[in-house]
Amino acid sequence: MTGKKKVLIFLRLIEKKYILFFLYLFGLSTSIYIWSYFISLENSHVTDEIGNLKIYNLNNMFGVYIKSILEEGIPKINMFSMDFYYSMRPVLPYFLIFIFENISTNFFLIILIKNIMMAIIIYLVIKNYKKDYNNLFLFICLLLIFYNPHNMHTMYDIGSEEGFLNYLLIILFFTVLGDYKYKSLAVGTTLSLIFFTKESMFILTFIVPLIYLFLEKKHNKYLPLIMIIISNLAWGSYHYKIQNYFPLGPTGSAKNAVNLAIVYHKDFNSTYPRVSPDIYHYRTENLIKEKNIKNEKQLMEILIDRSLKFLKENPFDVIEGVFKKVYVITLSPFKDTRQRIDDANPIRFSNFPNKTLFNLSLIFLFINIFSKGGSFTEKKIDYYYMIILITYFMPYVIGFVYPRHCTAMYTLAHLYVFFNLIKTNKFNIRKYIKISN
Repeated sequence: MTGKKKVLIFLRLIEKKYILFFLYLFGLSTSIYIWSYFISLENSHVTDEIGNLKIYNLNNMFGVYIKSILEEGIPKINMFSMDFYYSMRPVLPYFLIFIFENISTNFFLIILIKNIMMAIIIYLVIKNYKKDYNNLFLFICLLLIFYNPHNMHTMYDIGSEEGFLNYLLIILFFTVLGDYKYKSLAVGTTLSLIFFTKESMFILTFIVPLIYLFLEKKHNKYLPLIMIIISNLAWGSYHYKIQNYFPLGPTGSAKNAVNLAIVYHKDFNSTYPRVSPDIYHYRTENLIKEKNIKNEKQLMEILIDRSLKFLKENPFDVIEGVFKKVYVITLSPFKDTRQRIDDANPIRFSNFPNKTLFNLSLIFLFINIFSKGGSFTEKKIDYYYMIILITYFMPYVIGFVYPRHCTAMYTLAHLYVFFNLIKTNKFNIRKYIKISN
């Protein structure tokens, strides 16, 4: 059997009802099982001897946050011997608590439920993106989303916000571009979930609804903006009620202020990106003792003021730091970070396709935005991609970034390049992805 005949058989197979869906679920379930097995071996502190999740041991302070919710009834984390009440967003921890208390405590099953749920939503969103696109389009999109090991590792994780955020940004990308029946509701819901997933996304969740007003013609185009305003008010009002402080925008998270403090000083450029900026947390701890800081709000105000002062007095150091962050996003082949300068930092081979496609997407974006041809409607994908790109990376360029933070945008870059191939009909691709009449 020739290669061409095999391809034709595969194309006919995936067009059969539910075949692609079940192949997709089988492939995902298998990869999730393999991933969870190796993760449990590498992180033995997260599971017990029979495979149950030790939920209080989750990484990135989520275990501490969940323990506070379950044992004290108050969502908070403790850093530097101080309680932080509005430095974590609720989507990931409360989802894990619900599964852990009501469905299963098994590590694999929790990961499976979370990722299969999000993967099915992704499937349905892409399936309904355009009515005249066939399952080959769907298959290619799913392949671009899930083929890269590092991207999958980040998406499958339950110990970082990116485990939900990456899925949500893919959903956002398709929903702002597609022609769905309840498009504005879908966009608004996705943006609200992004807002409640990670505190650094406040810029993206505010700017995208504003751009949506200009790029869309639907009568309910104000709905995403209304929903994100309500989300901000709900989050702020809750914390005003318990802490007498209304967190908003860049002042909405003391964790953001702490991250700024480990970046805006003279030593940052001498160690980043070779060593994690977390090595400078001791300075914040010393500052708390020195100034006798008593609460989260006071600490946040002092740290932001100090960071702004450093920025004004040392603009060239800040600019050098920005170039280092751009290097990490676009070129660095290495793994995320090291805790000590002597630690090994090997090359991550998944970075090569990620960064190649990402840089290619930037070239396509530059050409498309500044080209004279093309209607406003045809360029809508370019405008949305540009806005999501800028607003997503802005907090990281202000703070600090590592490749694991970039995986969502690397995935969108793959999709954006693919959409450009469709738009320009390279390799006569429309012939293959459109439903035959």
